[in-house]
Amino acid sequence: MMTCLPELMRFCPRRVLTRCLCSALLLMLMILMTPSLGGASTDQQTQEAINLLKQKEYVQAIVLLHDLETRILNPDQMSALLATAYLGRGYQLLSSSEFSSAREAFLEGRRYNMDDVRFWQGEAMTWFKQGRYAEAASLLDQALGIAPQNADLYHLLGRAYYAEGRMAEALDALTRSNELADSADVANLLEKVRREWLLEQEMDHEVRGHFQLSFVDGDQADSLASAILETLEDAYTALGSDLNYYPDVRVPVLLYTRRDFSAVTSSPDWAGAVYDGKIRLPLGGMHRMTDPLAAMLYHEYSHVLVHFMANRLTPVWLNEGLAELAGRRIYSPPLVHLHEAIEADRLISWSDLIGSIAGFPDSKARLAYEQSYSLVYFMVDSFGWHKMTELLERLGKRQEWQSAIAAVYQDYGLDWPAILAEWQAGL
Repeated sequence: MMTCLPELMRFCPRRVLTRCLCSALLLMLMILMTPSLGGASTDQQTQEAINLLKQKEYVQAIVLLHDLETRILNPDQMSALLATAYLGRGYQLLSSSEFSSAREAFLEGRRYNMDDVRFWQGEAMTWFKQGRYAEAASLLDQALGIAPQNADLYHLLGRAYYAEGRMAEALDALTRSNELADSADVANLLEKVRREWLLEQEMDHEVRGHFQLSFVDGDQADSLASAILETLEDAYTALGSDLNYYPDVRVPVLLYTRRDFSAVTSSPDWAGAVYDGKIRLPLGGMHRMTDPLAAMLYHEYSHVLVHFMANRLTPVWLNEGLAELAGRRIYSPPLVHLHEAIEADRLISWSDLIGSIAGFPDSKARLAYEQSYSLVYFMVDSFGWHKMTELLERLGKRQEWQSAIAAVYQDYGLDWPAILAEWQAGL
């Protein structure tokens, strides 16, 4: 994970729009050398449209090009420029998570160039980013009918199948992508899928509502499966109400032995569960639903919501703070590590809580969770869930997180440093 931003680069290389603009410049020369009905004024407007495209002012370019389309001798001359404009606009909208509008742009652009798979790929990305993997896969299948040797299409198709839990199809698509192009990303994902598929072939599956649970058959897992799915559906309703967000997705949930969990996730020993597009839990000695287990499920489902609302730009302290806030509505043990850190004046620097905490030792990780929870609880308790929802939505539109905080809490005269000061004053 999109102008093409880094997150999209693996599926939509920077050359996508560069090639479009080069095509536009070539077309400009053809147009300027072709007699036109409107004379110099049409030529000048065509040049203006091309300049707008170069400046990535796609909306203005589209308006101008549609006007030209009605007045020039051969309207087909405008098709390549309009295709360029709609493609650029589609990726602009995709980069700011305006998925419905992006789809409209890609669909409109396809009218001008049905054979350009970048329109199909872009539309597929809008569904993929919303967790609608079947819709994404369907579009990518159609695109591969046009460009059967396109490694990027196979890569994205493999990711869609993998996210949907269709492991055999994911292996086929990723293998094909790997054969067509040498990519470390593809090779790494392919190895990951192979490793997981060996385990998942032995698993049973149960589906309820928005979740698909996979587990190794046995009395222990069988007795828990129904309770886990019921608890996750409760989390879907409760946390969705907090954030006013109910994603139309089916989330894969996998139960492992502790050994298999460590092998699949490579997570630190202190990790109780992992969400990486799928909720993964070590079964351990669990035989029945308990408050700590229910809290863990709420915690992990909170990560699902943040993933779809705010993508990967969410700082870890906010992501984990929200997850802890979700879990502690069910089970809330004392904040032992936080109180000790306050007394010893050794709170973790917030700059260390922006990125991954996977490398933290056990005690520091526990403090990171408690410290993050304390700040997020303060923000929600002081300013309400609606402000937290707005913050996540701004992050989903790729606003930098400190800037987003300042914009959301400006009515209170607060920015990130001021919120930290108020939180710390109340400790």
